[in-house]
Amino acid sequence: MLSRINNVFRRSVASRGRALLIDNDPESLYSYSSGRWLWNEEQQMACRRRRFNVTELAQAAAPTVGSQFCVKLAKLSEGSFNKAFLLTMDNGKEMIAKLPNPNAGYEHLTTASEVATMDYVRNVLGVPVPQVYAWSSSADNPVGAEYILMEKCRGLELHKVWDTITDRQKAAIIHKLVSYEAAFTSSKLPAYGSLYYAKDLDATETDQRILLPLEGDTKFPAFAVGPTTDRNFFDHGRAGATTNQGPWATVEEYNLAIAEREIACLQRSSKFPDPQGFYNGPGQYQQNSRTKIQTLRDYEKVAQYLKPTDPILSEPVVWHTDLHWDNIFVDENDPTEITAIIDWQAVHIAPLFAQARHPEFLKFDGEIPDTFDADAIKLPDNFGELSREDQQAARKLRGAQILWKLYEVELLCQCDDVRRAISFGQGLLGRLPSLAGNIFSDGELLVQDLLMSLQQEWSQVVDDPVAYPCPLSFTDEDRAAHDEQFVLWTQSIELMTEFLTSMGGYRGWDGWVSHEQYQAGKEHMACFKEDFISRHSSTGAERRRWSEVWPFPD
Repeated sequence: MLSRINNVFRRSVASRGRALLIDNDPESLYSYSSGRWLWNEEQQMACRRRRFNVTELAQAAAPTVGSQFCVKLAKLSEGSFNKAFLLTMDNGKEMIAKLPNPNAGYEHLTTASEVATMDYVRNVLGVPVPQVYAWSSSADNPVGAEYILMEKCRGLELHKVWDTITDRQKAAIIHKLVSYEAAFTSSKLPAYGSLYYAKDLDATETDQRILLPLEGDTKFPAFAVGPTTDRNFFDHGRAGATTNQGPWATVEEYNLAIAEREIACLQRSSKFPDPQGFYNGPGQYQQNSRTKIQTLRDYEKVAQYLKPTDPILSEPVVWHTDLHWDNIFVDENDPTEITAIIDWQAVHIAPLFAQARHPEFLKFDGEIPDTFDADAIKLPDNFGELSREDQQAARKLRGAQILWKLYEVELLCQCDDVRRAISFGQGLLGRLPSLAGNIFSDGELLVQDLLMSLQQEWSQVVDDPVAYPCPLSFTDEDRAAHDEQFVLWTQSIELMTEFLTSMGGYRGWDGWVSHEQYQAGKEHMACFKEDFISRHSSTGAERRRWSEVWPFPD
């Protein structure tokens, strides 16, 4: 039956008398096919399903590279938010077609901003980004979906060569990445939000836009800053909760918009998405909207103070916040040459201190050294007594620590503002906006804890605490009540961590598994659920309560 369906499908995509070879069955082109979920699978699949007209996509692609027709379309490995296809033309040329899933972000804005951002970063800032051949930010086209047709990256993903290249080559790659980040900080952007071509904001419901001057250079299209495409304004039930999506002219407006968004979500929904703990069970922390909203109101009182004293660290910048192995391509023969950086969807403009961070591929589990001297980062004193496996792990950790610090040394040499911004972002004032932006889901007690610390340290925040008294007024009784709830909150998180670890997962895991792991995973989930509820229930009422609040629905 499947072969019959495929034959019918192949006939249906014959284009201008030429057969278009499809490497996938019809349904897998439209649906997510790279794995499954142990819970919420129907919802996860639905937000990743995108139908489109294959023939029209192929026909739209061919002329963009001077070809007559497309002869082959192959689906590439899927990410969370897009479908990507490799298209091969009659003259051998190849390109990538990228179609956003429904969960990728707001219609029109997400694609329009991605294309403009790629253009700006490639042609204005000089960062290697794939060339866009053609695109549509409207599904009202023959393809029936938004799409971007772009250059196929030359080279290999970084993870394919990292373990085989020398330390000197790794250092060269880090040096080059930091030079790109220095370019990010050099652009003088006028507001926080997202980049667009100015003409593409005319079609939105708002006429809010801030034109981006390019020092009189007329070779570029007119860019503008418009509504943010930051996924924090879309994911986990936040879509449409607030119309205040920017652009914002000041840090204060940016910080307050975060609270406004979270409060709007809480006011329209009593379900809190993506919990990080076993909340609301017997003897556990009980989440409620009242505590969350009150915490956000307290945050609003101090939002204007949550910024560095040095305005450079608050400058609006674009930043690629997801520099993992697969988003960096290097030359196969010379891996120190970065040929492309991909995945600019939802890259937005925010304060430097909220954007700057170490690249994802440099992160590791272990202690962060507090020295810039590589010779001072040593192997354990008992290294000679360790097993071969433990010695390999120790060498790997030391290598990761040295590269982590090398990145910071490069920042010190090329753009020290970024290093200082990272430091501020990890401090009390810098952490609060980010954590407050997650309260709809979780973290209200952590934000409360930081606000209470801010009240105690107020004299270090403002120059004159008499003229600018602290607007927070937590009492000793508030602190005691908070501490009791904080213990329960931590306990609930530890319980979930323990449960997920026993499943072979981790905190924040959404239940994704490979097709091969799915059946066994479902069986394990049922067994572990029964075991957990039995161990943490002493009465029938407690069992029923655990079943009611179980955070992993089938």
